[in-house]
Amino acid sequence: MGGILPRSRDSPRFPQFRVHGNGVGHTCVRVQVYPAGEPWVPMRTKLYSSTPYPSSLMAADEGCRNLCMGLRIHFPYFIDTGGDPAEPGAINERCFSRSRKADFREYLHQAFSPAMECAFAWLDSGACFTLGVSGLALEQLLEDDSGTLDLLVEAMKHRRAAVLGQTYYTSVAGLFSRKDEFIFQVTRHADLVRELTGRRPAVFENTEFVFNSDCAGIIRDLGFSALYSDGHDHILSGMNPNYLYTCRNLPVLLRNCRLSDDIAHRFPDRNWDQYPLSAGKFAGWIRQTPGDCIHIFLDADIFSGKGGRDASSFAEFFCGLPDALSAHEVASVLPESVLENPEQGELLLEDLGSCSADPVCALTGIQNMLQQSAFWCLEDGEYLIADKEVWRRLQSTDHFNRMASRSGSCGRPSAQYTSSETYDYFTAYLRCLASGEEACRAQQRSVPAARALRCIPPDRAFHCYHSLERYAGYSAHSLKEFSRLLEFIPDEVFCFHQDRGDFSRWITGVIGDVTLAREIEQCSRAREAADLVRGRVRELCNRLK
Repeated sequence: MGGILPRSRDSPRFPQFRVHGNGVGHTCVRVQVYPAGEPWVPMRTKLYSSTPYPSSLMAADEGCRNLCMGLRIHFPYFIDTGGDPAEPGAINERCFSRSRKADFREYLHQAFSPAMECAFAWLDSGACFTLGVSGLALEQLLEDDSGTLDLLVEAMKHRRAAVLGQTYYTSVAGLFSRKDEFIFQVTRHADLVRELTGRRPAVFENTEFVFNSDCAGIIRDLGFSALYSDGHDHILSGMNPNYLYTCRNLPVLLRNCRLSDDIAHRFPDRNWDQYPLSAGKFAGWIRQTPGDCIHIFLDADIFSGKGGRDASSFAEFFCGLPDALSAHEVASVLPESVLENPEQGELLLEDLGSCSADPVCALTGIQNMLQQSAFWCLEDGEYLIADKEVWRRLQSTDHFNRMASRSGSCGRPSAQYTSSETYDYFTAYLRCLASGEEACRAQQRSVPAARALRCIPPDRAFHCYHSLERYAGYSAHSLKEFSRLLEFIPDEVFCFHQDRGDFSRWITGVIGDVTLAREIEQCSRAREAADLVRGRVRELCNRLK
């Protein structure tokens, strides 16, 4: 019983916690702004009110005359929660949804096609349009024989269109402590775009439009002239997202999340005080909003008619925006043209993560314990999974969004999941990782070391308790995660399990390391045990090199 009982789906929600090191696990973004020529002083938090912008901001600016409109096209490889990764056959077929191809064709029909019709309506009217297309979407379009790819490439090649760079798999690779994988994916995506269009992306959008300052130099070295990030009101602390900023000498463009969500989420809401939203009204908001350029990006799924949205009325609204913007003397522009605007200051996002007053918030870092455990197992899997394509498809942020009760904001479709659904997806995800590691374990330099370091699905993980009836809220799904948990678990939790012999029993029976099990029995404090396990992990990792 005790420490190795499977966590019940009805157990208390995992608590959030802070993990020091490479920024992963942080639950809040720290934003610093250094106005040009002025010393930095703390800024008082100030949240924007509802649309339109506050009159206090309006007084300092006559209004915006430029808009950059963009479309996001992405379709991931979702986990098959009802599948069995242990079944015979290729792991790629066992882990991912068996209905993927049918689901992708439905996506093309319901979301992609109407979104592209609207994109061409903008381009044909003489307006500019920006496209963000993931490598996963492009590779599935390359396999499709309907000719849909030709339509997309035509738009990507258009002289008034721009294509953004990104990680190939729309992944969490930028969170890894080593940046080799991040560089590989960014380069692979840029190469594919250049192969299809003859042009290399000039502006980069990091996953979910959030970046870590440490990535700025890498992005610049890869040849990008600027990067995009989300301009959430609760993060910016009163800053205006409609101006140009910099991060370590790299220009930063911020998407206006509030105006993006006016279209993506509030447009069909009959209870919204601005309903119905017309193209003319929205163009008027743009013109009245202070700033140099407003950036709005929408996911193609927004055009599908899901969530109570009438697809035809939305298409009429969106396709009517170019004329409405012109009537209000607002020009549509491409991201690169905005780089000529004056910079307003230095913006540093030192901790990749987000704390939001709005419970519906896109994944901008690791926000709960399920995501944290999955991320650690994923990062460790780089050296334990031989099939790198499977490992990389498991990096998509969509998987982590499925492990949260709510996701979607800043132009992305919203989604809600029950605690049972999030836990089922988390369980299926770890089983896929474990299956991928097991498939190549015999080829590792040290089979015992690979087995000890492997990912452990929830039914065999170590679950911490204060007492037999009181779950502590955290579990270890690998030996590495076990060492991390030992660094912060309360003394009463440590003593409860140590007195019962739970630690040594789990290490012997699940991890398979009799030596470590015998040594941990002698530890009297959690910190002592953490140091011991951490040293053992380093030793085992060296055996695999």
